[in-house]
Amino acid sequence: MIYQHTLIVFNPAAQGGKSHLALTPYLTILKQEGFAYSLYQTNGNDDTEKIQKLMDEHPFDLISIVGGDGTINITLQALPHFDTPLHIIPAGTGNDLVKMLYANQSLQRILQIPFNNQQEFSSIDVWTCNQKRFINGFGAGFDGAIAQKTQLKKILFSSQAKYWIEIIKHIFIYRSFQAKINGENKQVFMLSAANGKVYGGGFKVAPNANISDGKLEIILCKRVSLFKRMYFLPLVKLGRHLHKSAIEYQQLEEITIASDCPIPAQLDGEPLIEKNFHIRKTGQVKVIV
Repeated sequence: MIYQHTLIVFNPAAQGGKSHLALTPYLTILKQEGFAYSLYQTNGNDDTEKIQKLMDEHPFDLISIVGGDGTINITLQALPHFDTPLHIIPAGTGNDLVKMLYANQSLQRILQIPFNNQQEFSSIDVWTCNQKRFINGFGAGFDGAIAQKTQLKKILFSSQAKYWIEIIKHIFIYRSFQAKINGENKQVFMLSAANGKVYGGGFKVAPNANISDGKLEIILCKRVSLFKRMYFLPLVKLGRHLHKSAIEYQQLEEITIASDCPIPAQLDGEPLIEKNFHIRKTGQVKVIV
C-alpha cells in the first residue's frame, strides 16, 4: 500500500533527546520512496489540540509516532476516529507497547514497515478513563505516585534513573489507600488495569494480557508490609506475582474506583489525580506491523 500523506508525531525529548536517531533515518527513507509527510514536534504545550488541528486540515492516511509510550498517548487523545492506521517507531525510554507489537525486530525493520508490499495490521483495544484514552495500562496508587513524582523531578538523570529512584523511595514512604472497587471496599497498595502485558519500563504487570480481547487485566495488590514490598518488586518485574495471596486478579470489561481522597494514577505513564475513575472500552485502533 502506498500512503498519500503521513503525519509524523515526533517527541524530540524522548530517550533523553536521542529520539532523532530514529527520526533521521525514517525521514531519509520517506524521501527516497517519495512519500509525502508532515512533521509535528511535541513540546509539552497543547500538543493534543495542535495535532487535532493538523488532522482537521489534512487527510492523513498514516500516522507515524516517533517517541515513547507518552507520545503514543498524546497522539491517541488527538485522534478524531480510529480509522487511520498507526505506525509506532520506538524512540522512548520504556517502549513497552512496541515490545509487544514488534518483539525483537530491529529498528531498521520497523522503519521499513510502511513500504512493504504486504502489510499486516494488529488491532489494539483503546480504553477511556474519565474521558481520557489509554492503550497500554492504567495504574492507581503506588505506580501512580511514582509517575507523578518522576514527571516533576528535574534532576540531571536519565528518565529511567529518575523512575528507579522514585520506585525505591516509594517502597519506603508510600501509604495504601481505601477505595470502592466496583462497589466493594478494598485496602489498596496498587491497582493496575492493564491492556498490555508490560508497562512501567519493562515490568510484566499483566503477563496474561491480550491487547485485542476486549478485557482488562485487573491486578490489585492489597496493603503490604515493607518486607513484602521489597519481595514483590522483582516478582512483578518477572511477571511471577499473580498467584500470591496479597494479589487479587481478574479480567473485566469495565471498572469503577471511588475514594473520599484523591488517588494518584497514571495512564500510559501520564499522571493524573482524581477521587473517582471509570474505565471502559472505547474502540480499537489499527497498527501496521
